Amino acid sequence: MHFGPVRIYAFIVIIALFDATLAIGGEDRNEISVGAIFYENEKDIELSFDQAFREVNNLKFAELRFVTIKRFMPTNDSFLLQQITCELISNGVAAIFGPSSKAASDIVAQIANTTGIPHIEFDLKLEASRQEQLNHQMSVNVAPSLSVLSRAYFEIIKTNYAWRTFTLVYETPEGLARLQDLMNIQTLNSDYIKLRNLADYAGDYRVLWKEADETFHEQRIVLDCEPKTLKELLTISMEFKLQGPFRNWFLTHLDTHSSGLRDIYNEDFKANITSVRIKTVDPNPFDRKKTRITMVDQILGNQTMLPILIFDAVVLFASSARNVIAAMPYHPPNRQCGNSSPWMLGAFIVNEMKTISEDDVEPRFKTENMKLDENGQRTQFNLEIYKPTVNEPMMVWTPDGGIMKRRLSLELDSGATTQDFSVQRKVYTVVTHYEEPYFMMKEDHENLRGREKYEGYAVDLIRKLSELLDFDYEFMIVNGNGKYNPETKQWDGIIRKLIDHHAQIGVCDLTITQLRRSVVDFTVPFMQLGISILHYKSPPEPKNQFAFLEPFAKEVWIYMIFAQLVMTLAFVFIARLSYREWLPPNPAIQDPDELENIWNVNNSAWLMVGSIMQQGCDILPRGPHMRILTGMWWFFALMMLSTYTANLAAFLTSNKWQSSIKSLQDLIEQDEVHFGSMRGGSTSLFFSESNDTDYQRAWNQMKDFNPSAFTSTNKEGVARVRKEKGDYAFLMETTSLTYNIERNCDLTQIGEQIGEKHYGLAVPLGADYRTNLSVSILQLSEKGELYKMKNKWWKNHNVTCESFHEVDGDELSIIELGGVFLVLAGGVLTGVILGIFEFLWNVQNVAVEERVTPWQAFKAELVFALKFWVRKKPMRISSSSDKSSSRRSSGSRRSSREKTRSKTVS
Repeated sequence: MHFGPVRIYAFIVIIALFDATLAIGGEDRNEISVGAIFYENEKDIELSFDQAFREVNNLKFAELRFVTIKRFMPTNDSFLLQQITCELISNGVAAIFGPSSKAASDIVAQIANTTGIPHIEFDLKLEASRQEQLNHQMSVNVAPSLSVLSRAYFEIIKTNYAWRTFTLVYETPEGLARLQDLMNIQTLNSDYIKLRNLADYAGDYRVLWKEADETFHEQRIVLDCEPKTLKELLTISMEFKLQGPFRNWFLTHLDTHSSGLRDIYNEDFKANITSVRIKTVDPNPFDRKKTRITMVDQILGNQTMLPILIFDAVVLFASSARNVIAAMPYHPPNRQCGNSSPWMLGAFIVNEMKTISEDDVEPRFKTENMKLDENGQRTQFNLEIYKPTVNEPMMVWTPDGGIMKRRLSLELDSGATTQDFSVQRKVYTVVTHYEEPYFMMKEDHENLRGREKYEGYAVDLIRKLSELLDFDYEFMIVNGNGKYNPETKQWDGIIRKLIDHHAQIGVCDLTITQLRRSVVDFTVPFMQLGISILHYKSPPEPKNQFAFLEPFAKEVWIYMIFAQLVMTLAFVFIARLSYREWLPPNPAIQDPDELENIWNVNNSAWLMVGSIMQQGCDILPRGPHMRILTGMWWFFALMMLSTYTANLAAFLTSNKWQSSIKSLQDLIEQDEVHFGSMRGGSTSLFFSESNDTDYQRAWNQMKDFNPSAFTSTNKEGVARVRKEKGDYAFLMETTSLTYNIERNCDLTQIGEQIGEKHYGLAVPLGADYRTNLSVSILQLSEKGELYKMKNKWWKNHNVTCESFHEVDGDELSIIELGGVFLVLAGGVLTGVILGIFEFLWNVQNVAVEERVTPWQAFKAELVFALKFWVRKKPMRISSSSDKSSSRRSSGSRRSSREKTRSKTVS
């Protein structure tokens, strides 16, 4: 027995006061009367009440015997309830059980508090206020406290199920009290928590479920209703597919299992339906089984809450009264309902009920973890989380340990269970949109059906995940990932379908953003990326072999040639006018008969060419006017050559491709190239919400461009870059950018990666399969499957781009200088041809002069020419004549040739 320290003095006083009455009560000491108040339709509770006292009275070593006095109420009448209570007290009852929560008045608790009679309740009731607790000091309730029960539901929904959005449907105020903590999960945000009262839809429950499906697009429903209403509600909900796959129901009434839900359960119930009930003590599998099952055994075996709780209430009172009466003399309670002094033992019994251990009671409690607090409320109890459709226990909630996996007993393991249609292989609807290389149509898609028509990175990813998680899937195609309209506050694309629960998985180039995470959930990322600039790469112009001519325009070259011809003729004419240019042929002759002028056309042209080539000449003019003329020509040649040299490098390197924009900084500091991004996408959102100065400048410029720099899709942006050929740059994610560069040789990336973003699979808020998808993505990453898939769709293609060698500084290619070599080759070839003609002309002359055949002359001249080691040539090389005649004829021929050459030079 357990007494508080404050009770010791009262205990001694009671012993002294009641010592004189021992003889009076001695004969009836082993028999105690208890009262109970039931409503007429509570037959099961009455039978459990009787069975509990039957087991208590059958204990072998019990010194007390309890006699029950039962009263029944046809209706809820406070005046009648008061009369029945006073009648029971006049019969000397030591405790009053009931009534259930159907009673609208607490008159029983108040009378019990006044008379000192223990009052035991066994049904869920709204908790009393602080003032009301003063009038309920003699009352205890073995039913779970609504505040603790609400906390249990909160932990189950928030911690275990991880629901963030759902609809709460309740029927009674007590039901609403059980859900009070759930309403605080999202601080009553109507976008997340929707609260509905069944009374508002009493005329037609179909309106409620239509609103839940078509307006809320609800996938998770928390329902608190009486078991008798449950079958009708769930049957009607099937019309709106609320019992389909991926739907989740949590039924909070503790008697859901007694609603007969299993009678209507069939294969159309594919929703995941769970509920809770008070956890009963697991039966000992080694106990001897009863051969005859009574009605009471069936009632207690059904685990209906009120019959079990009243059984525990009887055991709790009987054990506590037995402990108190065994420790002190027994004095019967007062038989007056008025203002007489309260029964002193009643307070001790109530205190014992609050402190007694469940290990000290006999028979044992039917429910686990029975513990009352100082206010007489049951704050310690265990809840069993189970599937009411198949009666399958899953987990257990305890106030101290939270949620733990249910450990099934041997009896439950061996029993046959109903088929659970909610765990059958599911078909996921995967929403996506056309975007290379994530989701595309196969070339021969006309000959294929279903999901076999599609290919791409996203298709391979979903196929891999379906193999790991063993699910089927079908594709739903929409336009775009999902853009948010701030005016209508609505989403479109993939996000819209997930919000409406028309699809279970969203996959494509779907960037994880905080705004999207507020309406959908994401798995772990399957790809990391950033933002970069896509620009047009102008192909280099064809290289010109005669690029050395480009420093001057065609007209300049023509004028230069014309100027040289004019200067040559002018030089010859002026030289003939100048007496200083006429000199004797032989300087040794003091008084020559004739004079000669060396400035003929050949010499004059040679001076002009040598000057323009900066090589000079071995003969120079003598007269002042001739030198002035020559100096002006040299000045002209210097200016033209310097100008040519200065422009040569620029013209030879002008066809090299070099972008003037190399970073985002360069892009925003110029006004020739417009740039933009996809309207409403994650890239534009990145720039619009960034606090970085450069990013804000870029965003402001993008908004101000006219025509608009934004596009509706990435594909449109890429096409615009190629179309405008350098006048437009597109900001896009690096994955799509790399893909397009790999397949278009006229595109290039400018600058480094901006920021860091991630792609992930999107699922509806609170989807329970998100964790499994994340784990599977991590497995694919660890195995290298994600890397292989990316290489497959990004690198493997049939496009080969010509590589252009970009040179640095003043380096010139052989093509650009090829014209110089051609000119050189042309001059050499011309000289060789002229040399050959001159050689043949000389052979003809030799043949005539030496009287030999042309072949002999040709052979003799050619053989001598090939003897490079011979440095002196004889006057006659033909072998047809003797040496003397050859020497004479050669000498005469030589002198005649020299005379001819002298005249030619003159």
